[in-house]
Amino acid sequence: FNSGRVDVTYNAIAVSEGFQALQAGELNPEIAGDLPQVPDEVAQDSTASGTLTRSYQAVDDWLNDQIAQWSAIHRDRNLLKDGLSGLFRGQSRNYRPGHLAEGEDPLMANTDLMDVDGFMSLSVRFNPATYYQNHARVPGAYDGDYEDFQLGGHQAEALERLLGFTESQDIPVVFVNTPLTDEYFDAYRSAAETDFLEFMVRFSARYEGFIFRDLGQQWIQEYDYFSDPSHLNRYGALRVSNRVAQDPLIPWPVSTQGADSTGEGNQ
Repeated sequence: FNSGRVDVTYNAIAVSEGFQALQAGELNPEIAGDLPQVPDEVAQDSTASGTLTRSYQAVDDWLNDQIAQWSAIHRDRNLLKDGLSGLFRGQSRNYRPGHLAEGEDPLMANTDLMDVDGFMSLSVRFNPATYYQNHARVPGAYDGDYEDFQLGGHQAEALERLLGFTESQDIPVVFVNTPLTDEYFDAYRSAAETDFLEFMVRFSARYEGFIFRDLGQQWIQEYDYFSDPSHLNRYGALRVSNRVAQDPLIPWPVSTQGADSTGEGNQ
């Protein structure tokens, strides 16, 4: 939601052939008139066209590079290659827990690195004592994601349109602010985070069906849940999933499966 920096992904979508066809009514005539107009500065941005293609190519190059590096050192290199290959073939296996020995960690028992949804469950644990030996410590004031930090702009407008639509259709929207570490939260990022939280709370007050859940500072020193200062690993992902699944403020649907004679089902 930082509109102070150039959002290359937004710009690339706004000038894409698909969005232009949508605006022209070629894909869905009923909504063509309700679509936002592409801002002049975006429409005139000659670099926006093709940005997504270049981004996908960059991801592909990165994956190739990672596989090349891991193939020499990673003990699960064959599993990694098989998982990636299966994903791209559309045949990736879903994780199904088997029989576990007493006391065995179900996370450690899973050897499939990629599940059917494309989630790679990395086991790398963030260790501040060693991490910065190989990675630069970038202060928030010099982080490109926080460049000219200001909320609002195109992203906020898009969220507002989304929430207006979902509210009209009685569709609840849950926004989960995922955890970060205290190694990431320097003074600059903390100030931006405070502004962001206030920004999201205002949205939740305006739209009844919008639920904002903040886990940003839930486990700021539990580094075993992170693969680096700002990204969860498989253990953190599991912890967040369990926390969200048990959140009483989220209107999870009630299943009728297994209902008894009173009509009460299992949630």
